[in-house]
Amino acid sequence: MVIFWLRIARISTHHFQHLLKLLIISVWILIKMTNVITIDGPSGVGKGTISEYLSDQLKWNYLNSGALYRAIAWVARNDSINLDDIIGLECASKNIEFSLKSKKLKIVYKNKEIGSLIYNEEVAKIASKVSSKPKVRQSIINIQRSFKKEPGLVAEGRDMGSVIFPESQLKIFLTASIETRAQRRFKQLKDREFNVSLPALIEDLDARDRRDKERKSSPLVIPEGAFVIETDDLTVVEVKKAVNEKVNETYGTDI
Repeated sequence: MVIFWLRIARISTHHFQHLLKLLIISVWILIKMTNVITIDGPSGVGKGTISEYLSDQLKWNYLNSGALYRAIAWVARNDSINLDDIIGLECASKNIEFSLKSKKLKIVYKNKEIGSLIYNEEVAKIASKVSSKPKVRQSIINIQRSFKKEPGLVAEGRDMGSVIFPESQLKIFLTASIETRAQRRFKQLKDREFNVSLPALIEDLDARDRRDKERKSSPLVIPEGAFVIETDDLTVVEVKKAVNEKVNETYGTDI
């Protein structure tokens, strides 16, 4: 009788392990099949505008990866964490809660939603320095990949197509001259009644570009196979049209 039940236990264990393997494989296939569109490019090129537009049109989730670095930067400033304190910055990244709410990024720190507090030039400058730290970038890779969920994801940043989602079917890279980007940023900030100077913005963007391109971990590059759009002489409507055509060509759907 004991031998009989031991055999039953072995069979049950075997079946359980087999079912578990099938479940893991099914989840892995589902994750791999989830569509991702990546939109990369330098600061001030219009990634956010195009990414939000695509997300709304496709009804897909939207990841602004820059917001993760801005959140860490905000916490560093708020908690007086030295930017050379890598352990402190890593801890900050682990203590921030990132989630999706209505397909958009929700950011909570110490039970306080801080998403609306991270979009200013001071935080942006700190974020540019924070994002150049290899260990900080490494600490949020899995967080970024966790946003790859049905029905699909539009992910914008500097290394979405090259590092985070290299398997993406459609990779878009937006580019423009530093003068064009500075003019756009200048107008945005002036419209919001910020006191800024164009030469200072050009200098700041140049510094950010150098940090993005020269950092050892995940430098800003054009991802392999990316569709490059030079936006200097294009309106937002024209960029949207070019992106629409590429999405339709890739997925066989009209948006």
